[in-house]
Amino acid sequence: MGKERSHVHKRRRGCLTGCLTNILLTLGVLALIFVLACVLGFVKNDPVTGAPSLTLENIGIELPKIEGFELPEFENLSLPAWAYRVEPSGLTVKTLRAGGGEAVLVCADGYTMLLGAGDGNGLLLCAQLLLSGIRHVNVAVAMQSSDDQIGGMQTVLSLMKPEYLLYTDSQVKGNAYNAMMSAADKLTQMQRIVPDQGLTFSLGRATVTVVGPAVRHHTEDRDDGLSVRIDYGNTGVLVMGPITQGGERELVNSGARLDADVLIVKGSEETASLTLVEAVAPKVALLTGKSPANPVKVRLQRAGAEVFTKEENGVMTVFSDGTTLTVQP
Repeated sequence: MGKERSHVHKRRRGCLTGCLTNILLTLGVLALIFVLACVLGFVKNDPVTGAPSLTLENIGIELPKIEGFELPEFENLSLPAWAYRVEPSGLTVKTLRAGGGEAVLVCADGYTMLLGAGDGNGLLLCAQLLLSGIRHVNVAVAMQSSDDQIGGMQTVLSLMKPEYLLYTDSQVKGNAYNAMMSAADKLTQMQRIVPDQGLTFSLGRATVTVVGPAVRHHTEDRDDGLSVRIDYGNTGVLVMGPITQGGERELVNSGARLDADVLIVKGSEETASLTLVEAVAPKVALLTGKSPANPVKVRLQRAGAEVFTKEENGVMTVFSDGTTLTVQP
């Protein structure tokens, strides 16, 4: 009997110890979550009572620098709660953070297209898509073949599994291009297209038209890049690939329809020529480059465009119901 009581006491002590351990672990995890929430800005104190409350507004994240390991595209990431909102109907066009490259999300009535994939590994880009409620991309467009413009496309293809991949068959093909095509090989149901100028397809109620390049295999390989026009009702949005002013003049001279309400362009000194600005005559211009050239902003403003820049606004969004156009900088 004594031995049995001893075993019973040991089992009870073991159960109590196990329960206490589980409780302490749970409390520890909850405390860690609370601390992280405070650090990341999810917890704000009431200005009157001082009581903490959970919020998703005005979240600012600054990730620490790790010696010997650089994450350039994650630096100073700003995630306000509204920044990644996508309307379930109508047209949403959103510029995303993609390091030094460009990435533009287009959502029309729930159908999605991603233009460009930036110069990172694609994880931040896919995280932004998930924050926008996007679990699947219908069409992926590699605007250029250079590493700084499609660095994240391999990850996008692997995680978002689009039905179509539009890409440019440039003479210059780097590591990112090869990685993209390797990922595409694994998606046997995906259709790959090297589009000609004038290719048109539907995305929800939007009409998407490839306006450039007018010809292939330029001496300047950047001018092989794709440029795309989106029409939704009375709203027209022109997304320019990072081509040079020579490539822009070629598009204007080709007779492609370029007039649009919104122009999305890199905004460097080598882009957004006066010839292009006059042909597009936009009401709104979104400049996606890190440091848009001041002459570009001046040209657009003199043409009557309201100019927004990635440098100042980060993620920029255009909404349209086909009649009314609004901008969320």
